[in-house]
Amino acid sequence: MIWAGLGAVGTIALFVFVVVAVVVLIAGPFIGRNDSGRNRTINNADGIPPEYLALIKDAANNAGCAEVTPAMLAAQLHQESGFNPNARSGVGAMGIAQFMPGTWAVHGQGDVWNPADAIPAAARYDCAVAASVTSVPGDPQEKMLAAYNAGPGAVLAYAGVPPFTETRNYVRTILAQAQVYGDALDAGAAVSASDIAPVLAFMRSQIGKSYVWGATGPDAWDCSSLVQAAYGQIGVSIPRVTVDQMRAGPLVSGVDPQPGDLLFIPGADGTPAAPGHVGMYVGNGRVIAAKGARWGVVESDLSDWTTIVAVTRPLAGT
Repeated sequence: MIWAGLGAVGTIALFVFVVVAVVVLIAGPFIGRNDSGRNRTINNADGIPPEYLALIKDAANNAGCAEVTPAMLAAQLHQESGFNPNARSGVGAMGIAQFMPGTWAVHGQGDVWNPADAIPAAARYDCAVAASVTSVPGDPQEKMLAAYNAGPGAVLAYAGVPPFTETRNYVRTILAQAQVYGDALDAGAAVSASDIAPVLAFMRSQIGKSYVWGATGPDAWDCSSLVQAAYGQIGVSIPRVTVDQMRAGPLVSGVDPQPGDLLFIPGADGTPAAPGHVGMYVGNGRVIAAKGARWGVVESDLSDWTTIVAVTRPLAGT
């Protein structure tokens, strides 16, 4: 439900809300014109009504911000209404995305009871509130979901996810369900050679350096800190540890790896579901990784990576 029934958070929050409302009103029409990540899809659609899959995918890919992914949007709709387009809450929230009347009047287009109108509106509004809380530190999706539920003013007033039980449960539940659905890439989602070139150049420049578990450079790395630093060269933020990097996706399946793709294997301390090792495919059948204390950062043949359990393409999801 879009910030209803949580009560006031004080005079400061009210003032911040008014400012944010103006920002969202101004920015809203321009959000959704970013074509990045257009080829994202859902890896596991179990439980999602088939008639809404294309709507969810298109709405997320056209929303215009990295925070809104198909899996996250599907999980949000699951939480809001159980995918019920006729849902009505006791406080007046309406439809599959549970818009309050006042919010729909500003951000909706068409019929709030029609999923073809409400699902894209929810994705656009997600991006609008995400943009309004970018100054607050923390995970972008967590902040966005908290702002959707409790209002941007509450997130700004508390400098993060506000201490409301409903809001914190809302954020946790949706992010957990989004991991179940999983974001993936449609076949053919490509990354340009010029965009990924600085990432590959950084990886090659690190060959020969030491491996130290927990190290974050510049003289020593572990496997996940190395690829994190490589993507940092072009301003792309990926999580610090291997399991989170895999979950951040977007996943690639059924296509040959592209330069810049991250390859995940169980390693000595992981499992197929929670891999412990990651490397980067750099083209021409070669992979660079911080392999271990005995080897350091090395380049090897792709054929040596025989237990790959996941492949992600981080730049395609930005």
